[in-house]
Amino acid sequence: MILLVANSKGGVGKTSLATSILAELSKNFAVIGVDLDSANKTASGDWSENRTEEQGKFYYLSGDITQELVNAAADYDHVVVDCGGFDNEEFRRAIAVADAVLIPLLVGSTANILGMRKVATIIEEIRKDKAPKVHGVAVRAPNLGKSAELSRVIDEIIEDPLVQACSTTIGDRVWYGRAQDEYKGITEFKGLNHREQRLIDVAVNEFMILFNDIYGETK
Repeated sequence: MILLVANSKGGVGKTSLATSILAELSKNFAVIGVDLDSANKTASGDWSENRTEEQGKFYYLSGDITQELVNAAADYDHVVVDCGGFDNEEFRRAIAVADAVLIPLLVGSTANILGMRKVATIIEEIRKDKAPKVHGVAVRAPNLGKSAELSRVIDEIIEDPLVQACSTTIGDRVWYGRAQDEYKGITEFKGLNHREQRLIDVAVNEFMILFNDIYGETK
């Protein structure tokens, strides 16, 4: 299965989710990550330098990537593609062969809502006959309760006929960044004490709901 983590707007948490998804998949499957973000490849690159292939790591691709993605899907159980925040040749070639797309939407940002719409439009243009399954998830959501901005993001996801709303939101939490700093996924990251671990467990629970929305409760 080829999963794209995409939004044509940058800075919405694609790499944080992509690294955690790859790390979680690596527990039970042969996986590989592909980084298409030529402008910001250091994030997944630094993370990958400190991981073995068995633990899951990203490799940078550019140009005519279609056959390489197809080959990767044949060689590995799962492929996770971290797309850049822009529309380019690599992005469109990845969409052409993707089985699923995850679009993170940053709460409070109109630009990334427009980014979701653009991704959906490109998918409809390229995959008229057989579109991949498209998931939308709100990120940096309030940790308690709702806000007008969160409701707006969720409504935008629900109202797009191509995008399926995930059954969770990703809260405004520091743990994804701290996990990435330690070259881990969120489910691998451990707190320094009981209080930290309780907070991390909340983030892990949110993430696992998202993960199971995409992959099912696969083992």
